[in-house]
Amino acid sequence: MSILEITGVSKKYGSLHALKDITFAVEPGEWLSIMGSSGSGKSTMLNMIGLMDKPSSGQVKIDGIATSSMSSRKLTEIRKDKIGLVFQQFHLIPHLTALENVMVAQYYHSMPDEKEAAAALARVGLEGRARHLPRQLSGGEQQRVCIARALINYPALILADEPTGNLDEANEKIVLDLFQELHQEGHTIIMVTHAPEVGELAERQIRLEHGVIKEIRMPNKVVAVQQELVNN
Repeated sequence: MSILEITGVSKKYGSLHALKDITFAVEPGEWLSIMGSSGSGKSTMLNMIGLMDKPSSGQVKIDGIATSSMSSRKLTEIRKDKIGLVFQQFHLIPHLTALENVMVAQYYHSMPDEKEAAAALARVGLEGRARHLPRQLSGGEQQRVCIARALINYPALILADEPTGNLDEANEKIVLDLFQELHQEGHTIIMVTHAPEVGELAERQIRLEHGVIKEIRMPNKVVAVQQELVNN
């Protein structure tokens, strides 16, 4: 069973078609990148996958669960159970330590467990920074706290939004190496990015243009091309 199934998904804001008839699936353990320039529809696609918005038409299935007709409350429950989110802007609570920021995710899912949260930080190489506040951490360290937070509830899917967008070259490498390790361990990853050098690390890339899939690519091979554009 696919972890994610997107079937005929369209999203319309007034007269603007942000997405039009998008269909693809993501299998367990796959690393997929969704790429495109500003205005391509990748942020809207992120919101559909992350259950932060609902499509105008079509269906989004997460781990076999059809979500498109669910209430906002039910979508929140599915998101916290099934999806680990990693944001470009970190979204750490500034007055909580790294350890406490990870435990907040546990609190909203089940019960906080300090030992488990500490182990998650150790997994991302931050065992010595657990008691530090976000302002005492580098950008790369803050992003690794975000990854630990995303992993703490054992999600079916890790959804990362431009996870290296605010990082310098050294910290970008550390974070991307970590994502590669997670992929090798069998985690399912969807990464939204505008950076080709980041997106090409994935085993499959979907390139959006004007709200449609322009290209599906595997390393050194174009698998499919969709020529129709929303504005045509």
